[in-house]
Amino acid sequence: MKLFTCTHCGQVLYFENSRCEKCQYLLGFEAQQLQLCPLVAQPDGRTYRIHNEPASGPYTYCQNHQHHVCNWLVPTDSATPFCMACDLNRTIPDLSQPGFLQRWHDIEAAKHRLVYSLLCLRLPVVSKRVYPDEGLQFDFKADESPEQRVMTGHDNGLITINIAEADAIEREQARQSMHELYRTLLGHFRHEVGHYYWDRLIDNSPNLKEFRQIFGDDRQDYAEALKKHYAQGPPPDWRQHFISAYATSHPW
Repeated sequence: MKLFTCTHCGQVLYFENSRCEKCQYLLGFEAQQLQLCPLVAQPDGRTYRIHNEPASGPYTYCQNHQHHVCNWLVPTDSATPFCMACDLNRTIPDLSQPGFLQRWHDIEAAKHRLVYSLLCLRLPVVSKRVYPDEGLQFDFKADESPEQRVMTGHDNGLITINIAEADAIEREQARQSMHELYRTLLGHFRHEVGHYYWDRLIDNSPNLKEFRQIFGDDRQDYAEALKKHYAQGPPPDWRQHFISAYATSHPW
């Protein structure tokens, strides 16, 4: 992940920082600039402007800042109290449950990194709240019981993440049981959002032919392809052509 620099004192900053460790300025991520910025509090005690940019803003912190899961800024004239990343949420975990706040914190850290990378790639990032048919949205849910498990997946722009993936022990157990080299929260987000952008940018578009030339025929039966993958494993030379063994199973 990119390191940032405090424009007030020159200190190296990390993406999730909310305060500069050197000059103690509050920090906020400005999504249009893709920058982590030192902030100057305004006389109203509620809003901020960016240091050395008196014409900027004014901004408030995203409403989820109160839970220490977001450091992104929201213009005061925004239609929503949530930042661009948090406005994509439809369902968050029940924070009254023990341990769920920490799991949500870790999930949001991964999701914010995902959204940052999407913005850097100049991909469209729009919420289903605004564009119900074309937008993106997230459900972060917990299993209701051993018999009613939440499946991580994508369905027409709605990405569901089982919050158990934010538990390092459970994630490692799943990794071993599925014979994966690695398994990360950010990897889950990238995988599922890939399905979303497939629908938005590739399927039924002029790009489809080129996609198939590079990645293979997406018309293969997905369930059968996965079944074959787990039964037979990847091709012997998969490391020369794919980022992971799992990626060999199907073009999706």
